Amino acid sequence: MSFKLISHVNGDNDLIEAWLKYYLQLGVGSFHLVVHGSPEENSRLLAIKDSYPITIEDTYGGSFHIDEKKGRLDAVLARHTGQWVLLVDSDEFVEFPYRDIPETVDHLECAQANLMAAPMVQRLTADGSLETPPVIDDPFQFFPFCSVDLYRRMGVKGDIFKFPLFFCADGTRLSEGGNHHPALGQPPRGSKALAVTHHFKFRRTVSRRLESRINSAHPWRHESAQFREYLAEHSNRLPLESAFVYSRDELFRRELLRKLPALTKTQGAGERPRSSAGASGNRDGVKQLPVEASLKVPAGQQLVFVLPQSREFGGLEKHLLDFLCRLQQPAKPPIILCFGQDIISGHMDNDERNRVIVRCAQEPKTLGEWIVLIRSAEPDVLVFAYSWLKAFSWKAPVAAFLAGVRKRFSIQHLIPPPAPASVEGRSPGAVLRRLFGRRARYFMSARLSGYAVNKTICVSKAVRETLTAVYGFPPKKTLTVSNGVSTSAFTPSKENGAALRAKLGISEEQFLLVCAARLAKDKGIDLLLHAVSRVVRQGVPCKCIILGEGLLRQSLEQELNALGLWNHVYFEGFQKDVRPYLQAGSAFILLSYLEGLPLSVLEAMACGLPCIVTDVGGSAEVVRNRINGLVIAPGSLEGAEDAILYLSTHPAERAAMAKNARETVCQEFNIERSMHELARVILN
Repeated sequence: MSFKLISHVNGDNDLIEAWLKYYLQLGVGSFHLVVHGSPEENSRLLAIKDSYPITIEDTYGGSFHIDEKKGRLDAVLARHTGQWVLLVDSDEFVEFPYRDIPETVDHLECAQANLMAAPMVQRLTADGSLETPPVIDDPFQFFPFCSVDLYRRMGVKGDIFKFPLFFCADGTRLSEGGNHHPALGQPPRGSKALAVTHHFKFRRTVSRRLESRINSAHPWRHESAQFREYLAEHSNRLPLESAFVYSRDELFRRELLRKLPALTKTQGAGERPRSSAGASGNRDGVKQLPVEASLKVPAGQQLVFVLPQSREFGGLEKHLLDFLCRLQQPAKPPIILCFGQDIISGHMDNDERNRVIVRCAQEPKTLGEWIVLIRSAEPDVLVFAYSWLKAFSWKAPVAAFLAGVRKRFSIQHLIPPPAPASVEGRSPGAVLRRLFGRRARYFMSARLSGYAVNKTICVSKAVRETLTAVYGFPPKKTLTVSNGVSTSAFTPSKENGAALRAKLGISEEQFLLVCAARLAKDKGIDLLLHAVSRVVRQGVPCKCIILGEGLLRQSLEQELNALGLWNHVYFEGFQKDVRPYLQAGSAFILLSYLEGLPLSVLEAMACGLPCIVTDVGGSAEVVRNRINGLVIAPGSLEGAEDAILYLSTHPAERAAMAKNARETVCQEFNIERSMHELARVILN
């Protein structure tokens, strides 16, 4: 079996013959080249082209432009569909995990994959110098050192991931002018195989081209200027720190080269056993409560909790179950009213199911229907649990007042989203819209919710401040009871963490991010994927586990494949017990756009993880920047990238933050204190 190699060639006279011989040994049967530049620039290729199976598909001169390169390579791909192709530049030497390209393709096809990923490893001379001979017969001998983070050490954020081997289907085209991203035209199906793309960017011939590139429209011209500045400051020598002596054994040890695990024909590439569906709000399943910590319900009182309609079990539901499991057995079992499907019973243990009544109903539409529903439950204490400000109509708390319920409470779990824009202008129509329009009605209905209950309980100071300052909730009827976590159930454990890492094939020294969140738009999971992609492409070994389920699961997995992250990001689904994952992690990350005070962050900190969070809701009340974690602006891809890079490359600072994270939760966010304060408000 032979394969076609497609390439864009511009110069590289010193490497070109070694490049051709290398790929012939690996099973390439023919070279299909687009040649750019003058005959002088490509003199070596033109002199030897008849000695090799070379077809020059296209030639062109003029200044280089990335779109021109892409268009000409796309045209070549269109002539070679229905087969595997290797797309590499003339200074890229791909090292495959198996003996040659045919054997590698056999394993990829068995795994039902249609492409292979390869991180870019820079080859260096023994002293880091740029001086090289006119012709390099064996670049693997001439450049004995390998560096996986050369760009970063030179102060440049470079895209260093490659996708050189893929199946060229009808309509396949490049997403950019090279192979830094999977080719377009079919859904990318990656595998656990990993190759290495050796690059020889900084030998003498290329260093001379930096100046012309800087003064061109080349997409890497800014990075080229940074390279030139570094070389000028370091006597034209490259950094050898962290470089290692090349060998295939060393590449496998570092997991830069990786073979596929044993897969059956029916098991798709990268598939992993999935846990039961759900969202992240994961219960610890451990009660461990001393008798004196239990909460007593006044004799004869009926507690009723109303939950908003939802398809996913999350922090709100977990918060309620944490409260109920601490109640002494009351004479009247507490009632939970939920609308639509029952998402909470499946997360109760047998004891809770026997002690709590769950009723499902259709959500009332009118004020009268709400009154009838509330009276049917005969509550003495009624608690509305708000997942967001508009989770219930204003009719719900007003109906509780009209129904004669004396003790009425609401718990606000999420900071309100931005209100509708105000109406500008002085015209009569504008004035009327300001007085009675959508924005006015929005604020009035929210304010009614605050006035119709005895107390509004907020899970963070940020939620309370927004409700009182922006929405006009009465301050005297609004208070903060922060979320808490069990610091006896959530603890650091190297043993549990090591076992989980071994199960997933993640080595002890690899940096591992953990994210527990619903797969919903407001959790910023897509932003997380792009941030991890940027970090990985800078040569920083980073893995990420995402725990949770949601409606965006399929689209996020497609995004993961498109970014080539199947070897770096694991969607583990809903996990009833998240502790082993947190104990295995190096850091926790949550890039939400809206929050109250996320339980997942508190659980991670209790397990000794520094956290990267966005400055929304109460996240910054628990995570103090540079003390027990990092706080970034919401929606900032650069901020997320820099935060991950910092924690992954500063182990001493990360360890100090981890210690402080555990101490913060133990001192300020203990669940027993939180639940007793909640009980004091609701039950007295």
